Amino acid sequence: MMKKRTFAPMNIPSIFNCSNDMALAAHVRQYLPPKRIQCMERDLAELARVWEDTRFAGPWGWSLATKQRYKQMGIPVEALPSDEWLEEVRRLSSRQFACGYIKGLLAELSDSRLLGGEMRWCDRSIFDDAAFSPSKSMSPTPTDRCPRLRLTDVLASNFEGQTGRSQFIFKSPWSSSGRGVFVAEVGGRMSTAPCRGGELLIGDLPRSAAKRLQGFLSAQGGFAMDRFYADKVLDFAMEFFIHDDHAVEFLGYSVFATGEHGAYGYNYVESQDALLRRIAVDTALLDRLIAHHQAYLAKTAYRGPVGIDMLKTADGNVHPCLEINFRLNMGILALLLHERYGSTATVDLTPRRGQGFQAKLEQGKFFLQMNA
Repeated sequence: MMKKRTFAPMNIPSIFNCSNDMALAAHVRQYLPPKRIQCMERDLAELARVWEDTRFAGPWGWSLATKQRYKQMGIPVEALPSDEWLEEVRRLSSRQFACGYIKGLLAELSDSRLLGGEMRWCDRSIFDDAAFSPSKSMSPTPTDRCPRLRLTDVLASNFEGQTGRSQFIFKSPWSSSGRGVFVAEVGGRMSTAPCRGGELLIGDLPRSAAKRLQGFLSAQGGFAMDRFYADKVLDFAMEFFIHDDHAVEFLGYSVFATGEHGAYGYNYVESQDALLRRIAVDTALLDRLIAHHQAYLAKTAYRGPVGIDMLKTADGNVHPCLEINFRLNMGILALLLHERYGSTATVDLTPRRGQGFQAKLEQGKFFLQMNA
């Protein structure tokens, strides 16, 4: 159960700016999201009423564009965060940060039940001058430094000698709700060579996937990659709130459903006991993860809500950090909705529409849906 507010939030209107991750990627003050996202923000604007009288009052997420929007609404600049703080939020929100974070987590906790050791960040520095052309891959040479590669080469670790086809998931640095994410199969025999910081894996990447990665490199400077866990049985998250005094409060767990490649489906709106029964992971391991997340988050300059997405596989193993959302998220929304309505209510949270987007609570599930 979440504690009551312990400090006064900034006196600004609450807004549902679900395009914020796209705005972080664009990194401009004047950002116009795609028309479909504009429609979503317009249709779901009243969703902000759920958090407007809570400690989370304000925007769904912060970016230069969000700050500019508030300035245009007449909010004094002194009531808004500095550009330097927003730059740090952008850095923390990148999947590059999550890739670095999980390495330290796995090294410190050293538990065989924790996945994520194959999660990698790739940027332009690892590719040669032909990086923007999906041409034939270069052969690695045994050396103490990483050879520079082309887009048909794939970086990973712990796959030495693997044959056949493997699925990888690729993600742009900033995106949400399954956008900027795709799965591709890598075929052929995998070969490795020594490389500073780990093993180098070379395989065949489909041309369509190479083109999408070209787009990630051109638009956002890099991409994250990880093993695609086809045996995933559960998506869940840990929700936190970082206070002004650096104290990191654990708000609770959230459990959610996604589509095949990560598109948001719905959140369960249930008690923490019920959610823990769904998660069904050793609570001692979960407590260790909570403590690690709290200790690390306390060192950041960010203040506000944070969600860390995780998954569980069929054998009970846990990926402890798929990504970190330094903003409001559907999991915290589900916690607020449970506090307000319990687990059995059916409520239209935004106007019922014949066409367009609608948010609704229906007997223990929170949905965002598009009506044709």
